[in-house]
Amino acid sequence: MFIPELSRRNKRSLMIATDTILVSLSLWLAFSLRFGIWYWPNKDQVWFFATASILALPIFIQFGFYKTVVRFMGNKAMLEIFKATGLLVLLWVLAIVTFLPFYLDIRITFPRFISSEIIFPRSIPILFWISLLLTVGGSRQIAKWILFRPNTKPTSKLIRNVLIYGAGNGGIELATSLSHDSEVNILGIIDDDKTLKDHFIQDLKVLGDRTEIEKIKSKTNPLEILLAMPSMKRNQRKELVKYLEDKEVSVRTMPSLNDLASGKAKIIDLQRIDISDLLGREEVAPNEKLLTACISGKIVLVTGAGGSIGSELCRQILPLKPSLIVLLDHAEHNLYSINLELTNLKETLNSDTKIVPVLGTITNKALVEATINEFKVNTIYHAAAYKHVALLENNIKGGVLNNIFGTYNVAKTAAQQNIDNFILISTDKAVRPTNIMGATKRITELIIQGLSLKLEAEREKKIKTTQFTIVRFGNVLGSSGSVIPLFQKQIENGGPVTITHPEVTRYFMTISEATQLVLQTGSIENDCNVFVLNMGEPVSILNLAKQMIYLSGHKLKTKNKEGDKSGIDIQFIGLQKGEKIHEELFNGEHFSATEHPMIMRSQEDFCSWEEVDKILAVLESSNNLDQNDLRKLLLDFSQKNNARN
Repeated sequence: MFIPELSRRNKRSLMIATDTILVSLSLWLAFSLRFGIWYWPNKDQVWFFATASILALPIFIQFGFYKTVVRFMGNKAMLEIFKATGLLVLLWVLAIVTFLPFYLDIRITFPRFISSEIIFPRSIPILFWISLLLTVGGSRQIAKWILFRPNTKPTSKLIRNVLIYGAGNGGIELATSLSHDSEVNILGIIDDDKTLKDHFIQDLKVLGDRTEIEKIKSKTNPLEILLAMPSMKRNQRKELVKYLEDKEVSVRTMPSLNDLASGKAKIIDLQRIDISDLLGREEVAPNEKLLTACISGKIVLVTGAGGSIGSELCRQILPLKPSLIVLLDHAEHNLYSINLELTNLKETLNSDTKIVPVLGTITNKALVEATINEFKVNTIYHAAAYKHVALLENNIKGGVLNNIFGTYNVAKTAAQQNIDNFILISTDKAVRPTNIMGATKRITELIIQGLSLKLEAEREKKIKTTQFTIVRFGNVLGSSGSVIPLFQKQIENGGPVTITHPEVTRYFMTISEATQLVLQTGSIENDCNVFVLNMGEPVSILNLAKQMIYLSGHKLKTKNKEGDKSGIDIQFIGLQKGEKIHEELFNGEHFSATEHPMIMRSQEDFCSWEEVDKILAVLESSNNLDQNDLRKLLLDFSQKNNARN
């Protein structure tokens, strides 16, 4: 049909013209039904029809009749039709009995026919309203069913057989959106409410609970499960995803309620399963006092602001109402992106916070000093660092310059200018390091502790000094150095998925939870202790890879079946240089609780400033050292100063 191809403007014009005709037709039907004859109005009675049509247009526009997309029209739209037609009839009756007799010099009577008067039976308004509901409302339902009816027999060779999981509002909206996609064949709805089985929702049958999936899969392969429960709690979602992982079905999900509410995504924007659904947990409600103490009304500097952790810090800092956020990053594109994002977020929040991007590197001592001094910074979150283990193994001098001397520049300037708080973001790889990345991060921890010890004499004299804080945690989901994006890309390419060792484990935490805890850690009073985030239990990387393969709708390649080339293979490539099988979070066995249940305090011996100063002097003159000697120097010093307690 040609109507679906019309422009939106032409469709609206067609609907207005149709409604104008239908209003007059409805009134004619009302009179004809009342008198039991084919009713033909005289010249005075024509005004009844003209008045109805004139009143209808502004009322229908006000109730949004011409903004509703007919193919997605639901119960709310029908309720608006019910209210609008009722209002139209009411205003029409008022016009007929008050204004028309005055202007036309006619008399309207209600009870019975008098030849010299205009008859207006009391039942006409009711019949008129019923006729309007049938014609105006019915025409839209007919248009929805006929012009935009679902493609029940898709012809595309790329047809996807899908089950919608969830019979709530999300499932209904998703079913409506997908019903017009010729490449999707919706088999039905799955819901864990057993009382809904065999009921129909949007013409789709509720096939039963999750136990029905395997039966359907045996008859329909491949099969895709679309999760339509955006409000489901994380632990429930994790349990459901765990159930689905070995069913060899592809699993995708609707966007979160936050994304839907903010307009970032639409119902139809289906996403693959977020890895946080496998590894995440219910986040502990933040301690508002800890969350805001270092930020609200303060001037905050975030180094590495364009990176994965730095940018998330910025997103969470802005709503806490600092007076100014200074974004420091050496990557032009990343800095531009986070500045633009925060500017848009600022408008959404109607925030007064100023945002200043500074393009430069932390290795530029003059720039660091000028930035901290010019903006009178109160709090620094130091997230700038090189974090790719394999890359730093072959770029040791670059790692030393950025991670060690860059951090030293920022921390030393913070101490000299006596800012309130400096928070270093460290890593579990700094514990008994076996690689350059971990060694450089361990030395930065020692630098911060050494600077804090150096200021101890002033603190004893009750002189206010910078509070230095170190926060150590493992892998965060969604960070640039995470293994997750690599696995996803390998699965999309058909494999193989590469793992260094079958027994390798890692700690994981969502990036939002990690950054929220970092913000709170900075407000806990301490003497430059190392704070460790509660990462939960370590995760088997092999099991994680298997879960990701299963949930993408694939199966593992079975090597004992000859000729079977289907599925995705997992290959073990051996531990990389400096890589551990298991990471650690604590240097020793001594740790204590803090006022936050997810933040622990590690009891570790400090390294004196004299020792730190010595290693810095050696590293400053390390240009004459080759890669191997420099590597040995870093590892020896960082390991010697690890478990001294």
